Formats: sequence, structure tokens, C-alpha cells
Amino acid sequence: MKKTITVFALIAVCSLMQSCYVMKKSDDFYKIETSTLNTLYLIDISGSMEGIDEGSVKDQVMREVGDTAGNQVSKIIGGKFGNLLGKQVSNEATKLGAVKRKLIPAIKGLPDGKKFVVFTFSDNVTKQSTEFKVADNVSRTASNFFVKNLKAKGGTDTLDGLLEALSMVDVQEIVLMSDGLPNSSPEAVLNEVRKANTKNIIIHSIAFGDDADLNFMKTLAEENNGNFITSKI
Repeated sequence: MKKTITVFALIAVCSLMQSCYVMKKSDDFYKIETSTLNTLYLIDISGSMEGIDEGSVKDQVMREVGDTAGNQVSKIIGGKFGNLLGKQVSNEATKLGAVKRKLIPAIKGLPDGKKFVVFTFSDNVTKQSTEFKVADNVSRTASNFFVKNLKAKGGTDTLDGLLEALSMVDVQEIVLMSDGLPNSSPEAVLNEVRKANTKNIIIHSIAFGDDADLNFMKTLAEENNGNFITSKI
């Protein structure tokens, strides 16, 4: 009986962690206020984004709860189901999990008519759409479904991600989410962006994890009229 109650309690914790932020709305993303510009959200889904994101104090608590609950669920339930559920909860504590916890409410809070789109990159660039979506209930829900199901794997071709984002028709603002550890040298990425960003597109950068290349991420934002943020705020 005690074991059954414990299992249900842990499952409740798991459900709360994975669903509470899905229901929230926000008018900013890591204190970058929602603008009227056409915004492209560019997410690093490379394997290193599976690493732990220390984040703010609140995020650190969430990480500890996620790790503990995930381990306990896997241990108590056992078998394939226990391992799967435990892994899902633990994934909420990663850098990519931190992206999801903040970006999903931000997308949910986009005003009707706002133009936006989501790209991801690892070894290759994946585009949620080849043209901007106009925010409404359908597009917001579809985009958040896309984000919620992202998984981290592969290398970090930051340059390709940025160049694809900059070449998007009508893009005015890019929000890069990464641990700032590109495959190519940071300076090479910066040089190519300097050459490619002929339309003065704003690039914000949000760095995740204690191992992030903060100098690269900060320089990228500063040179492109954007805000540099770390997930510790």
C-alpha cells in the first residue's frame, strides 16, 4: 500500500513538472519582451543540450526535484515503463528542458497577428515552417507541440543555423538559444554573421549551462543590436 501511494505521489510530481509550464502564458522570454517584429526562435538541439542547466535558483530546485523524482520513479516502478517515465522527468532538468519551460509559455502568450517561426539546429537545420506563422490558437498550439517534442542529439552547427535564420524571408529578429559551443570556431561564426547580416537583423542570444561560451554569445548579441541573457536570471 505504501509503495502504491509513493508511486502515485511521484507520478503526480512528474505530471506537474511536465504540464504546469505548458499551461502558462508569458509576455517575455528570459526578460526579452515580445516585440512586434517578425521573430525567429532558433534552438540548439545538439547532444550537449542534454547537459544540466544550473539556471536560476528556481531552475536549480526544479532540476533537483526532476532528478530525484525521475530516479525514484525508475527505481520503484521498475521495468521499461519505469525507466521511460523516469527518463522523461529527468529530461526536464536539462538545458533543452530549460528552453522548453520558458519558450512554451512565451509562444502561448504571443498576441494574435504576431509573426513567428521556430528553427532548430544540430548537425542540420530543421524548420518548423518555411514561412512565418501568424499567431492564433492553432499556430501557437502547433508550435508548442513542435517544441515540446524536441530531443537533443548530434553536433552543434551554430553557423549553419544562424545563416539559415538570417536568410529567412522577412525575418527581423532572431532569438538564439544555445550553450554556445559551436562546431566551428566562435570567431569564424562571428565573421560569417558579420558578412551575412546585411539587413541589420537583431540577434538576441540566451546562454544555457555553466559550460557555455559566454564571450561568444555576448559578442554575437552585442554586434547585432540584441540582448545577451544567461539562463541564471
